[in-house]
Amino acid sequence: MIELQISDSQFSRAEELYEFKVLKNSIKKGEGNIFGAIGEIMVNDYFIGRGANVDSNQTYDYDLIINGFKVDVKCKATNYEPKDYFNAVIPAYNPHQKCDFYFFTYVTYNFNTCYLAGYKKKQDFFNESRLAKKGEIDVGNWKFKTDTYVLQIANLIKFKE
Repeated sequence: MIELQISDSQFSRAEELYEFKVLKNSIKKGEGNIFGAIGEIMVNDYFIGRGANVDSNQTYDYDLIINGFKVDVKCKATNYEPKDYFNAVIPAYNPHQKCDFYFFTYVTYNFNTCYLAGYKKKQDFFNESRLAKKGEIDVGNWKFKTDTYVLQIANLIKFKE
């Protein structure tokens, strides 16, 4: 897992990323938008810093195009570094996105740190994940608010430093 420090500039860019308050089907009614935006900014900057060709042309289907691959960045808020038994999740209403990969990130509630947990090809994620039903309890006593595909972080492909 890669641990990145979030700069003031990156936080400011994330605040400007979205002109709207609530995404359609938002689990947290828009409260999580800033975490998702930071996850996108951090992935963008991480890959640009490694010489990748990155296009931040955001659509419903993907957030970034990295070296020609369409990537949707998923982000969860956390109090501490995620463990391998934590779940990477995709809500069940989302499997029709036209992306090549899902990248999973975690951002601390104090906005100091972003963790790049790993990634999966879209089809591999759905082939390997299980469907958790609305109301089921996840790690940390989080209750799923909708049917959700889950895969442990341990089963993701790790980013290389």
